[in-house]
Amino acid sequence: MTGPQNDEFAALLGIDVQRIGPGHTVAMLKTGREHANPHGTVHGAVFYCVAGAAVAAAANDEEHSGIVSSVLVEYLQAAALGDVLYAEVTREYSTEREDIFTGTVCRGEEGDLLAWVRARGTRRTRPA
Repeated sequence: MTGPQNDEFAALLGIDVQRIGPGHTVAMLKTGREHANPHGTVHGAVFYCVAGAAVAAAANDEEHSGIVSSVLVEYLQAAALGDVLYAEVTREYSTEREDIFTGTVCRGEEGDLLAWVRARGTRRTRPA
Protein backbone atom coordinates (compact mmCIF):
# COMPACT_ATOMS: atom_id res chain seq x y z
CA MET A 1 0.00 0.00 0.00
CA THR A 2 1.19 3.49 -0.71
CA GLY A 3 0.48 6.37 1.64
CA PRO A 4 1.15 7.14 5.29
CA GLN A 5 -0.77 4.34 6.96
CA ASN A 6 -0.51 0.61 6.33
CA ASP A 7 -3.77 -1.34 6.37
CA GLU A 8 -2.65 -4.65 7.86
CA PHE A 9 -6.07 -6.26 7.33
CA ALA A 10 -6.10 -5.35 3.62
CA ALA A 11 -2.55 -6.71 3.33
CA LEU A 12 -3.58 -9.94 5.05
CA LEU A 13 -6.35 -10.39 2.48
CA GLY A 14 -3.98 -9.64 -0.41
CA ILE A 15 -5.64 -6.33 -1.31
CA ASP A 16 -3.30 -3.83 -2.98
CA VAL A 17 -4.21 -0.23 -2.10
CA GLN A 18 -2.80 2.79 -3.93
CA ARG A 19 -3.29 6.49 -3.31
CA ILE A 20 -3.97 8.38 -6.55
CA GLY A 21 -4.33 11.80 -4.92
CA PRO A 22 -5.94 13.48 -1.91
CA GLY A 23 -9.12 11.56 -1.06
CA HIS A 24 -8.73 9.39 -4.17
CA THR A 25 -7.62 5.74 -3.94
CA VAL A 26 -7.88 2.41 -5.68
CA ALA A 27 -7.83 -1.08 -4.18
CA MET A 28 -7.38 -4.29 -6.16
CA LEU A 29 -7.67 -8.00 -5.48
CA LYS A 30 -7.32 -10.96 -7.82
CA THR A 31 -9.99 -13.40 -6.70
CA GLY A 32 -9.61 -17.15 -6.40
CA ARG A 33 -11.35 -20.25 -5.06
CA GLU A 34 -10.94 -19.02 -1.49
CA HIS A 35 -13.26 -16.07 -2.31
CA ALA A 36 -16.20 -18.23 -3.47
CA ASN A 37 -19.71 -18.10 -2.12
CA PRO A 38 -22.02 -21.18 -2.28
CA HIS A 39 -23.05 -20.17 -5.83
CA GLY A 40 -19.48 -20.37 -7.14
CA THR A 41 -19.08 -16.61 -7.65
CA VAL A 42 -17.16 -14.06 -5.58
CA HIS A 43 -18.64 -13.63 -2.08
CA GLY A 44 -20.21 -10.23 -1.38
CA ALA A 45 -18.01 -9.82 1.69
CA VAL A 46 -14.99 -9.78 -0.62
CA PHE A 47 -16.49 -6.85 -2.56
CA TYR A 48 -17.07 -5.10 0.77
CA CYS A 49 -13.47 -5.67 1.95
CA VAL A 50 -11.96 -4.32 -1.27
CA ALA A 51 -14.27 -1.30 -1.29
CA GLY A 52 -13.71 -0.73 2.44
CA ALA A 53 -9.93 -0.77 2.01
CA ALA A 54 -10.21 1.91 -0.69
CA VAL A 55 -12.49 4.04 1.52
CA ALA A 56 -10.20 3.71 4.54
CA ALA A 57 -7.18 4.80 2.51
CA ALA A 58 -9.09 7.74 1.02
CA ALA A 59 -10.15 8.87 4.52
CA ASN A 60 -6.60 8.81 5.91
CA ASP A 61 -3.68 10.92 4.78
CA GLU A 62 -0.67 12.75 6.21
CA GLU A 63 -2.89 15.45 7.76
CA HIS A 64 -6.11 13.63 8.70
CA SER A 65 -7.08 10.47 10.52
CA GLY A 66 -10.48 9.42 9.20
CA ILE A 67 -12.86 7.22 11.15
CA VAL A 68 -15.14 5.52 8.63
CA SER A 69 -18.69 5.41 10.00
CA SER A 70 -20.56 3.85 7.08
CA VAL A 71 -19.88 1.95 3.88
CA LEU A 72 -22.69 0.98 1.54
CA VAL A 73 -21.99 -1.42 -1.30
CA GLU A 74 -24.79 -1.80 -3.83
CA TYR A 75 -24.17 -5.02 -5.74
CA LEU A 76 -25.09 -4.81 -9.43
CA GLN A 77 -23.71 -8.08 -10.78
CA ALA A 78 -21.61 -11.03 -9.71
CA ALA A 79 -17.88 -11.43 -10.23
CA ALA A 80 -16.40 -14.70 -11.43
CA LEU A 81 -13.59 -16.45 -9.60
CA GLY A 82 -10.35 -15.26 -11.17
CA ASP A 83 -11.65 -11.72 -11.78
CA VAL A 84 -9.71 -8.75 -10.44
CA LEU A 85 -11.92 -6.58 -8.25
CA TYR A 86 -10.92 -2.96 -8.83
CA ALA A 87 -12.43 -0.45 -6.39
CA GLU A 88 -11.93 3.26 -7.00
CA VAL A 89 -13.09 5.76 -4.38
CA THR A 90 -13.07 9.57 -4.39
CA ARG A 91 -13.92 12.10 -1.70
CA GLU A 92 -16.87 13.95 -3.22
CA TYR A 93 -17.86 16.35 -0.46
CA SER A 94 -16.56 17.59 2.88
CA THR A 95 -18.18 19.35 5.81
CA GLU A 96 -16.32 20.76 8.79
CA ARG A 97 -15.99 17.27 10.32
CA GLU A 98 -17.06 14.69 7.74
CA ASP A 99 -16.06 13.45 4.31
CA ILE A 100 -18.43 11.80 1.85
CA PHE A 101 -16.97 9.26 -0.58
CA THR A 102 -18.35 7.66 -3.71
CA GLY A 103 -16.90 4.96 -5.89
CA THR A 104 -17.26 1.82 -7.91
CA VAL A 105 -16.10 -1.76 -7.98
CA CYS A 106 -15.33 -2.97 -11.49
CA ARG A 107 -14.07 -6.13 -13.14
CA GLY A 108 -10.51 -4.92 -13.60
CA GLU A 109 -9.55 -1.31 -14.26
CA GLU A 110 -11.53 -0.98 -17.49
CA GLY A 111 -14.11 -3.74 -17.00
CA ASP A 112 -17.80 -4.08 -16.22
CA LEU A 113 -19.33 -2.14 -13.35
CA LEU A 114 -20.05 -4.62 -10.53
CA ALA A 115 -21.05 -2.39 -7.59
CA TRP A 116 -21.61 1.18 -6.43
CA VAL A 117 -19.91 2.38 -3.24
CA ARG A 118 -20.95 5.21 -0.91
CA ALA A 119 -19.26 5.98 2.40
CA ARG A 120 -18.94 8.53 5.16
CA GLY A 121 -16.11 9.23 7.57
CA THR A 122 -15.39 11.55 10.46
CA ARG A 123 -12.25 13.60 9.83
CA ARG A 124 -9.81 14.30 12.69
CA THR A 125 -6.51 16.15 12.54
CA ARG A 126 -3.68 13.65 12.87
CA PRO A 127 -1.65 14.23 16.06
CA ALA A 128 1.83 15.64 15.48
